[in-house]
Amino acid sequence: MRAVVIDIGNSQLRAVLWTGAESERPAAVLAAAADEPRPLPELLRLATPRDRDEQSAAAASLSEVARAAAAEVMVITSVVPQADRALLAVLPGALGIDHAAPFPFDNAVDDPATVGADRYCNVAAAAAAGLRDALIVDLGTATTFDLLQDGCFIGGLIAPGMAFAAAKLGETAARLAAVPFEPCPLRAGRDTAAAMRVGAYHVGRNGVLATVAALRRHYGELPVIVTGGLGGMLDQQDWPFDPDWTVRGAAGLAESIRSSG
Repeated sequence: MRAVVIDIGNSQLRAVLWTGAESERPAAVLAAAADEPRPLPELLRLATPRDRDEQSAAAASLSEVARAAAAEVMVITSVVPQADRALLAVLPGALGIDHAAPFPFDNAVDDPATVGADRYCNVAAAAAAGLRDALIVDLGTATTFDLLQDGCFIGGLIAPGMAFAAAKLGETAARLAAVPFEPCPLRAGRDTAAAMRVGAYHVGRNGVLATVAALRRHYGELPVIVTGGLGGMLDQQDWPFDPDWTVRGAAGLAESIRSSG
């Protein structure tokens, strides 16, 4: 299957090319955790389209890159319902990933329709890699922790993303201004801006690490997979980091949808 896979997050839309080559499979990423995974070719990156004009422009751009890439199909995984509904309505033959997809795992969540497609794709990629147990940590606008246990998706945790939390603090606190979210040394800030930079990065990063440790104490030493735009900031040698993990899961689910008719 040659596809344009469109990952719509809260902040950005990203489209990549999927050809089904063996190097694109999740198993290849997990084969050596210390190695950088081969990235999927990126075709387009836009701010998440929110209104009709932005959605129309995004659809035109996606149609053009799909033609240029000789794609058979477009696949959409999204956490922004109004954006994916708009694109699915105007992109002929596009496939949307949702709770009704033929998952390669059992699903024990209480209300499957309320779970974001990105989370299902992350778990599907783990199952496609041959894992029956996994903890997938996705660091973006939100930070999500999703658990696959004995071949069953049992749910997870959702928290504000590290950069998002820092930005909201700058927006809402009367005497604080927004600061960049970026790696910095762990030392006491000698002014308010420095204290905020250090606090945002280290409390955010160490909070995620502590949560992973707590989950593994509770559920056992699950393999950890990291994805999302901020995932590289964890920098844990034994945890594979793959920014394309969600896309890999979406492509695998789309292949299953197409094969099932």
